[in-house]
Amino acid sequence: MNICLQANVRMEHETYANGISGTDQLLTVAQVCCSLGVSRDWVYKHASGSSAAHLQCVRLGRLVRFRQADVTRYVEARLKGHSSVSLATIDGIARANGRERKSMARRRFQKGHVRLRQTKNPYWEGFYWEDIRLQDGTVARKQRAINLGRKAEFPTKQLAERKLAERLAEVNDLDYRPRPVITIRDFVESVYRKLKLPTKKHTTKHSYSVVLEHHILPAWGDRQMAEVSEEDVQAFINQKTSSGLAWNTVRNIKSVLSAVFAAAVKFKHLRSNPVRSAELSPEPPAVQPDLLSDKELDRLARSLDEPYRTMVLLISVTGLRISELLALRWKNVDWQRRSLWVREVVHDGEFERPKTHRSLRPIRLGTFDLALLKHLRKRTPEAKEDDWLFPNSRGAAPYRADNLLEKVIRPAVEKLGITRTTWHLLRHWHSTVLHEEGVPIKVAQERLGHSRAETTMKHYVHLTSQADESAAQIAARRLRAAGRSRHWRGSVSTIVSRKGAVQP
Repeated sequence: MNICLQANVRMEHETYANGISGTDQLLTVAQVCCSLGVSRDWVYKHASGSSAAHLQCVRLGRLVRFRQADVTRYVEARLKGHSSVSLATIDGIARANGRERKSMARRRFQKGHVRLRQTKNPYWEGFYWEDIRLQDGTVARKQRAINLGRKAEFPTKQLAERKLAERLAEVNDLDYRPRPVITIRDFVESVYRKLKLPTKKHTTKHSYSVVLEHHILPAWGDRQMAEVSEEDVQAFINQKTSSGLAWNTVRNIKSVLSAVFAAAVKFKHLRSNPVRSAELSPEPPAVQPDLLSDKELDRLARSLDEPYRTMVLLISVTGLRISELLALRWKNVDWQRRSLWVREVVHDGEFERPKTHRSLRPIRLGTFDLALLKHLRKRTPEAKEDDWLFPNSRGAAPYRADNLLEKVIRPAVEKLGITRTTWHLLRHWHSTVLHEEGVPIKVAQERLGHSRAETTMKHYVHLTSQADESAAQIAARRLRAAGRSRHWRGSVSTIVSRKGAVQP
């Protein structure tokens, strides 16, 4: 009932129901309420002398009357100061001075109802209404039916209603908003791929796309996002684990699915992420692949032509990632400080910044490393500072890592009959050698560009047979040294002889 200028015009030019008109005629409270669209409480409040916005009135004993001209001037004065004035009433209290009216109507509260399904194993089914937002923006009400649990779990109807009340707490919340109706496939294609994936690194975008196409969309594409529960997610994770997939693969599937639902929460499609509470099975013991021995690595390098030989040797002696090696330009070689600066990486022909801020690093070069680079530089004297160290045959871009592995490295390994290897395992060989030679873990971490030393020790350092043999000899030497002392000679000899070891 907002005030309107047309009401003021009618007040001056129209005839009221009692047939009285004119600017000198006194108006009743009812006539003022009808003309202004306000309550009687509002009229009496503004007619009193204590009101800040006083409305002139005429008192005839106990009666209150108003001159039409005074009412018109009052309204015009208010409109002049506030173009969006509102005199709407809420519970008898007027709102003016441009304040918006706020509805105080309470949201519909519902309890729902339950019924017992008489099946072979009876269960309670709950029903309630939920507001949903359709793709065209309109809001519709839909009845939901949910399985509350078996009768053995909820013996009485009262317990089943209590379970339904827990589910209805969200619907009855004052902050509840209608949830959009959208499938996971539609959300991924129309929102996630356009808004979230472009913010990821190239390798992350590729791995996320693979997981979406092969695991998530085939199983979840046609499901409504609002209907996915925590139980559904846990059952999906358990099914992937039992299917024989590697533990790391299942973990990646859970991470990508959680990222999709987290984006849905961020963009107001959901209120909570049902994937966050899902649990993975215990991580199995890690089985590290075998590394090339020193002699096998030397044989592999000698069997390769240039520049492949230099690539293998540089990764082995510097610990570079293959994406960092292929993105190197001649300007990244600091000949005076004997360092190699890592400033960019390349994946499938796309250049970007390295993985973390620690990956932006200099790598100290040894005499052998410098000799390799000088020899490579002599083979390409026409190369400029911005040119790559390892351009492809056309010279327009660096080599692609996967092509080199499939067409050069693996055929050479199979021909030589040596331990199977990859570019990444050559980096593991470097970190393992540093550890066995006693290089501090902090130095190895910085050289490899890891953000945490735990990553270096847990995933990159392998136990070699040489290190295992050395550990066994160290323990034996300690026992022999103890056996030479007069006090321990007899006891140590007895212990060693019982174990079948060589007598000290």
